[in-house]
Amino acid sequence: MAGSMPVSIADVAKKARVSISTVSRVLNRRQLVNEKTRVRVEQAIRDLGYRPNAFARGLMLRRSEMIGLLLPDLHGEFYSEIIRGANAQARELGYNLVLSSARDGDDSHALLRAMQQRTLLDGVAVMVSELTDRIQEALAGFALPLCVLDAEVDGSPHDSVVIDQRQGAVALMRHVTQRAGWRRIIFVGGHETNVDTIARLEAYLQVLAERDLPLVPGDVYHLDYQYDTAYALAAERVRSWAGPGHGVFAANDEMAAGIVAAATAAGVAVPQELAVVGFDDTRIARMTRPPLTTVRVPMAKMGARAVELLCQRIAEPQRPPTRISLQPELIARESCGAPGVRLRAQA
Repeated sequence: MAGSMPVSIADVAKKARVSISTVSRVLNRRQLVNEKTRVRVEQAIRDLGYRPNAFARGLMLRRSEMIGLLLPDLHGEFYSEIIRGANAQARELGYNLVLSSARDGDDSHALLRAMQQRTLLDGVAVMVSELTDRIQEALAGFALPLCVLDAEVDGSPHDSVVIDQRQGAVALMRHVTQRAGWRRIIFVGGHETNVDTIARLEAYLQVLAERDLPLVPGDVYHLDYQYDTAYALAAERVRSWAGPGHGVFAANDEMAAGIVAAATAAGVAVPQELAVVGFDDTRIARMTRPPLTTVRVPMAKMGARAVELLCQRIAEPQRPPTRISLQPELIARESCGAPGVRLRAQA
């Protein structure tokens, strides 16, 4: 009826002839209400068209049904895929997702403390790109339910979802040395303290040693995972990198695409004169010409599993920590120069 007051929980209690706390227990699916009373309350709710106020319900439950996702950045397909998987899983489990980012140069430690003080969040899933002492300290002392993506944090009984980065990078390095015949390999990574770069560089060094290949002084570069900086570096160096059996292992597809573009602009044929591979299998890997050999990382699945673990932790705070390891997959395309490799049908 126009102008009528919204139905309150007190109205439902009055109609069902029960207390407000009994209506609250029915709304929150507590197993404390006998069936006869529950049926009567639910009928009153339907008859009156009552819709519980989410904020008031949160105060009663001490829960907001909101969870946080803290990422190093929100830009680019890698992060958007994590968000897509996390958001879909959160909705399925009845939670709303709140996003924030802590880019390089921001104080991630302060942001974590601020998120912890926002009592409207029931828990936080966090991916940090660099595990500094201050970040370790902030996570170890985190009071809210916590799930860490793509890293291990000492001293904190948290859940985690990790990608077996090293296994994926080893598979890629073995492919380019054994199938494609690379003999000199330039490594272009992110920052030296970046956890993904560390794992991928370790795999690079491991396979060089396995294959008895030289580590050429100056063939390891640390950039920032961006197309433009990789293009600028390659524009300066690509002619000196080129040669039979020479290739570049870029630690993500965006940098690999920048290197391919710079090589093409400089008249260096990819992969004939300089082969290039990336990592992550984002869309840019399929759009680059030639398409990139890379490692597919299950980004959306990582986001979804992190939210799933976080919601389990909220429901069962005392359960033992769970660690889920997701396996990446080698995707062989044309940029590595391996004989007989063509663009895969599903790509």
